Amino acid sequence: RSILWYVPKCLSSWVQNDMFTATKSMGDLLRKSITARRGTSWRTSESNFRPSETPHLTPGCINIAPCWFQQGHECYGPPPDDPENGFKPVISATLKGERSLSMIIDMQRPALIASAALRVMHPQLYWASVATHLELGRWSKDQGLVDMHHLLKHWASVYTGASIMCNRQSPEHRDPKCPPEAFDILTCIGNYQHAVMKLTNLGIELAYDPGVLVSYSGRLVRHGIDVKDGDRIVWAWFLRDSVHNYARTPRPDYARYHPVDINEHNLAKYNQADFAIYGTL
Repeated sequence: RSILWYVPKCLSSWVQNDMFTATKSMGDLLRKSITARRGTSWRTSESNFRPSETPHLTPGCINIAPCWFQQGHECYGPPPDDPENGFKPVISATLKGERSLSMIIDMQRPALIASAALRVMHPQLYWASVATHLELGRWSKDQGLVDMHHLLKHWASVYTGASIMCNRQSPEHRDPKCPPEAFDILTCIGNYQHAVMKLTNLGIELAYDPGVLVSYSGRLVRHGIDVKDGDRIVWAWFLRDSVHNYARTPRPDYARYHPVDINEHNLAKYNQADFAIYGTL
């Protein structure tokens, strides 16, 4: 059973530049995400953010998803026979502005990298996620959800969504809404010198330097990161159990590998042809 992948120096300069430029353009959303009131989630509490050293780079944490359930509105089963009965997937609030389409287009190259990585790490989950994406495209069209359907056609990732984080300290935690068999993917860039990711229940510490890609089961692995100096941008690609259930996608088993089963050349074959079928949504 495999629950952790670690790929240092994974991201090319082009991908890192895409991430940096896109994150800078999200400054207004990132600024509004930080909260000061008591009792707020640590994920957006102002006490967990540091000022940026780079001009026009804004600290914050936002979620971007073309089709998901709002917090507290998850549907953990298949869609009801009556579409008006119960909660339904919606577009994340971050994609309801005028720049929604340009935002996800700016994210496409990093999105494809994350999807390619998932195809190598967990092929069954990759294809299950493709099936979920297609089903959500059909569902949104049938429901007359024009904006959602349009965004899904341009969403280049098999993941449900992405968390965009800038200069946030992350105390040790788990992510309970992700499927236990899934691999979240974290890609990190910045001008900081050195950082360590602690996977406490595995007893592992990883060098978390700029350009790294780390993937694990966020529901099973307790993880945390602390960076004292410099700017750090993290894009965390995630899956939502509730969304896969709503699309009636069968849950794959945990990824399992044996040395004789790994054909690196065939596993690494990947191109945008896999996403050509998205054009039929």
